[in-house]
Amino acid sequence: MIRFQLFARLLAAAELALLACSAKGGVAAKYAEPEDGAVENRVFQDDYFGIRYPLPSGWVEDLKGPEPSASGYYSLAALKPEGKLVATIQISAQDNFFAPEPVKDAISFLNAMKQQLDPSLSAPHAVASVKVGGLDFARLDYSGAGLNHVVFATEIRCHTLIFSITASREAMAEMLVESLNKMSFTHVDQSISLAQAGPSRGGWPLCVPESLYVDHVVHKVDPVTTGPRYASVPVRLIVGADGKLEHVHAIAGFPEQVKSVTDALAKWEFKLYIVNGRRVEVETGLLFEFPKAPSQRNASK
Repeated sequence: MIRFQLFARLLAAAELALLACSAKGGVAAKYAEPEDGAVENRVFQDDYFGIRYPLPSGWVEDLKGPEPSASGYYSLAALKPEGKLVATIQISAQDNFFAPEPVKDAISFLNAMKQQLDPSLSAPHAVASVKVGGLDFARLDYSGAGLNHVVFATEIRCHTLIFSITASREAMAEMLVESLNKMSFTHVDQSISLAQAGPSRGGWPLCVPESLYVDHVVHKVDPVTTGPRYASVPVRLIVGADGKLEHVHAIAGFPEQVKSVTDALAKWEFKLYIVNGRRVEVETGLLFEFPKAPSQRNASK
């Protein structure tokens, strides 16, 4: 099954969170991050994805999940009923820029999940296209060991957003599926294309993969080599319509490497991104990889 296992928490998580806050600079209120979602007044809200999901009656938030992984996997929320545990809802997201396997679309994502299911599980129906909260989702149903599973996935901001329902009874699973129809999204332009983009469209920044954005970086400063060998720091950037770096989100990494990356990125310069004669705000992803820092003895030679 694709990435539904827990990931180990990073060392010094509190320290890393402070570094991430400093990377936001003065725009923390303007730019939300995926992991900022929370349940408030029995509504799960995540401003990064624009989600508003009223919890079913008698449901609460479970324990918080792990920190985001280096592959860009987020455990956004775990929900459960008060009292007897007869079902769960897991809300998660996979950053498509950093996914171990390329993600074409939500249907392909769930088809890949279906192919990796244990042979003891039954999934007789094809992955279906459905509407949830006004958006296009893919749906996968499977069952086994006395449990019923329904998984929904959709693409938002170059992420695969996933709702995974597990229930002991099929009727309970369908009740939870129906509850998702009460979900709403503050933006519904999930399929916006480069041709449609513009500075006044009122939605998210235009999502552009690194391979399509690399020519718009006109000045780079490499991060200082530090920290352990073979570590990596996946980063999301938002560059304003004026070509200025507005937001840095270091998704995961050792604190000293996160600091090195964010310090270097503050010195980068970018071209304007023009679509149909208009400047647009862009969101892209970069992966910084670190070898082992040289010892002081070797560095002095």
